[in-house]
Amino acid sequence: MLIDAHFHADDLAAIDPEFALEYRQSGTLGLASVHDAAGLATTRRVMDGVGPYLLSFGIHPQLAVMDEAATIESLAASGDIAAIGECGFDFFGDAPNLVRTPENERAQRTAFEFQLELAERHGLPVVLHLRRADDLLFEYARRLSRLRAVVLHSWPGPANEALDFLARCPRALFSFGLSIVNGNGKARSSAAALPDSAIVTETDAPYQPPRGPLPPGSRGFRRPLLRAYSTTADLPAVIAELAAIRGVDAMSLEASVERNFREALGDGIRR
Repeated sequence: MLIDAHFHADDLAAIDPEFALEYRQSGTLGLASVHDAAGLATTRRVMDGVGPYLLSFGIHPQLAVMDEAATIESLAASGDIAAIGECGFDFFGDAPNLVRTPENERAQRTAFEFQLELAERHGLPVVLHLRRADDLLFEYARRLSRLRAVVLHSWPGPANEALDFLARCPRALFSFGLSIVNGNGKARSSAAALPDSAIVTETDAPYQPPRGPLPPGSRGFRRPLLRAYSTTADLPAVIAELAAIRGVDAMSLEASVERNFREALGDGIRR
């Protein structure tokens, strides 16, 4: 079974109304990530009856406000979600609230620590979003290591950082998507070095579109887009590339990814 450890059904449905049919036909098991009550309602409407899936709900660091605190607390207590997140830290600097200032860091820490406490209290995994915040990942490593699992969504870092964090947090899962297909060298080095037990796959659909090779002689920084968005139908390409990087059979890799995902997220599957 194909595993999509992180996708956004509500946003994907707005772009590609046919994606649910692709999801059903592909035999995918995914973790649908939502960030507000409206997105939760849309995800349930789109996904219920389509095929097996799990839900995560989180306060995203790109909008680190506590408006949805009561909602996520209720969902965690009721068992309606399989994970907290995506949550974490984002100081990429491409928006005013994503510049690493004391005020922005304080807001993101407040949202993250609230969610971390919920995960601790209810025995839930967390799904981490991290951009230019590796120091904070290691700062919280001890608390994260006590959780059921930690899924590092779209892991972008090099192998030495991945292996270092895994040593501190043995239940960490590093999730790889189209970034490895698109040529992210650091992510590819991690994908090659990590043990089978620490790897899952994702698409982050619709947010990480596939890219083609650079034209001959091109000095462009990024490969040209093949499509404006990603879908769960991109999973076979992710599995094939990951298997090639690791030098293993794609079917055996798919099986180990499914096993890792199910052990981390549990059996609260919706249909």
